[in-house]
Amino acid sequence: MLNMSLKSRLIFLVNSLLFIAILIGFFSVVFTSKNAVRSEIESSVRLAQFSIQSGIQKNPELYLFQDNLLGLKDLKSIRHLTIQLLDKNKNIIDENFVSKESNLSPIWFQNILDLYSKDLNPQEIPLRQYGELMGSVLITPNPIYEYDEIWQQFKNGLLIAAIFFVFVNIAIYFLFEKIIAPIENLITGFHNLEQGRYKKNNESFGISELDILRVKLNQLIGKLKKNDDKIHQLNQKLISIQEQEKKEISRDLHDEIGQSLAAIQVQAAAIKTMQKSKNSVNQAETIIQTTKDLMGQTRNLIKRLSLTIIDDLGLEDSLIDLYGSWIKKSGYKNAHCLISLPSHQQFSNLHKETIFRLTQEALTNINKHARPKRIDISIQENNKSIHMEFINDGIVRNNKKTNGIGLLGMAERVANLSGTMQSRRYKDLFIIKISIPL
Repeated sequence: MLNMSLKSRLIFLVNSLLFIAILIGFFSVVFTSKNAVRSEIESSVRLAQFSIQSGIQKNPELYLFQDNLLGLKDLKSIRHLTIQLLDKNKNIIDENFVSKESNLSPIWFQNILDLYSKDLNPQEIPLRQYGELMGSVLITPNPIYEYDEIWQQFKNGLLIAAIFFVFVNIAIYFLFEKIIAPIENLITGFHNLEQGRYKKNNESFGISELDILRVKLNQLIGKLKKNDDKIHQLNQKLISIQEQEKKEISRDLHDEIGQSLAAIQVQAAAIKTMQKSKNSVNQAETIIQTTKDLMGQTRNLIKRLSLTIIDDLGLEDSLIDLYGSWIKKSGYKNAHCLISLPSHQQFSNLHKETIFRLTQEALTNINKHARPKRIDISIQENNKSIHMEFINDGIVRNNKKTNGIGLLGMAERVANLSGTMQSRRYKDLFIIKISIPL
């Protein structure tokens, strides 16, 4: 009942009320009919009793019954009573004719009427001749024909109720078709709003209350679209600012730290040539080697911050270098990577930058949020689109349902190029699928 639709609930409620009404009508018929049947049959019994007793009083010597017959066989129209002439031994001598009709009421219906009716006792009138008991007349009430009439009336009422039942359900169905269709449109509008599709419905529903909801929903859609556009613009500006900051940091690293490291290396080399002791030479070599390592690390950091690595190696080789460095640092053994970008030279700078940053962020997220035993990465060009897929089986259980900043940043970058991004959990796998049109 909790998961039933509004239409199903209303149909269930109306049909339940109709069923209850039919039950009330049935018991009302039973209680009303039992009194009517009893009154009519008792009247017939009293009339027959009066007629027979009057006849006996007028013929005290029973000269009309000298053949032991009352002419009961000729009584064919009395349906409520069974009248029998009995001898002194209670044997039936004569009785009225009771017709047998084919359309009888069901036994269960008769039992219900009998259950709620008082017993109608038979009446026995003694017959005496010259003071001697010669027999008796037994009048037995027979309500079966009244039951048949009541059953026919009840069937007619039941047929009317069934027709009413059908018409009510048809009316409810068509009424809800008129009402539910606008409601479904409103539900579709909310679903589109949830999916980020800001589509207004300007078609009138023809129902004032629902039209008010439609107008309010359109107003909400308009406000949310404006806010979403503003947020999108702010995110794009934020990404641009971040890239600009990275370039400035890389330039500062190159200009300041790089020059300082180079000066240290020159001074260490001078010490090495000036001093002849073994310890001073070893110390100078250690300084030189350390500065070389620092300069190499700084150079790599500058390339990744400024993305000059793409200009130096190209997009495909820069991605391979990024993956190789990541594997070397993380130490994952069971990782598989497929990178195939045959026409990457034709990509725009924004496409190259986005693809590199998306890959960089996906690899960083694996280190932060997973403990994978297997990693599958695919970055390929197909049908004038870039398809990227990152799969790992090391999800760290987290009760939080919201996406992290990393995924939000990736989604914003993808949206900036009119692409699509899906991230989902499947069993113990975390899957990111990205498609970017060229």
